[in-house]
Amino acid sequence: MASDQRNLTQVIWGVLLIAMGVLLCVTTPYALRVSANSTFLNFARYFIAVLLIVAGAKKFYGFYFARDKEPPSGE
Repeated sequence: MASDQRNLTQVIWGVLLIAMGVLLCVTTPYALRVSANSTFLNFARYFIAVLLIVAGAKKFYGFYFARDKEPPSGE
């Protein structure tokens, strides 16, 4: 039971990371209207967004594809 709850928490956390990364990519042009000449701010926001998306994708990959296979219980 605790394992199922932990798995659900990890999936939700991965979804939230990906969603925040995508939202940061979408809202960056609107946030940079005030300081259009700030190249570093532009780079930093997109860099953080990419990191969030990669971290969420890593959570999904680790949960769905890289699980340890359970040994057969025939022994």
